[in-house]
Amino acid sequence: MTESLPLAAVVYDDGDPIDALLAQVRAALEGRGQKVGGVLQTPCAETIHAVHIDSGRTFDLMQNLGVCATGCRLDSGALAEVAGLLAQSLAARPDLLIVSRFGRVEAEGGGFLAEIGAAAASGQPTLVGVARKREADWRAYAGDFAETLPCDAAAVLAWRDSLAT
Repeated sequence: MTESLPLAAVVYDDGDPIDALLAQVRAALEGRGQKVGGVLQTPCAETIHAVHIDSGRTFDLMQNLGVCATGCRLDSGALAEVAGLLAQSLAARPDLLIVSRFGRVEAEGGGFLAEIGAAAASGQPTLVGVARKREADWRAYAGDFAETLPCDAAAVLAWRDSLAT
């Protein structure tokens, strides 16, 4: 089997079950005895929760700005705390590091971008969720140093299996 690049993006469209797919990949790998670390996302009615896989801690990534507010609801403090935990996950060298999203904040140079870069530089197998509307931003960032995978668990697991251990 040909060895793939250790950094991969699952590119998904609106309506694709990306969070369920990432959780399914995690469960499959853990079922094989592999260690999975990183961050998953769980959508809720009015907010977004980030779940640190390693500790099980959950963070609300959205602020309540009030009924008349129109500004960005992203809680930058919570995002920074989750990024710190993601760095700890990377330091633990799991068999797979999951980064729930590469979004607007990462495209602008923040969020989990430093952790994704550190993972790529170290050769750490890393899987990142990328919305189709952010695919050009991802390509501008990752260039030819990342695989692009469909939103399909079997394809993701085949990619992980193709990596040297």
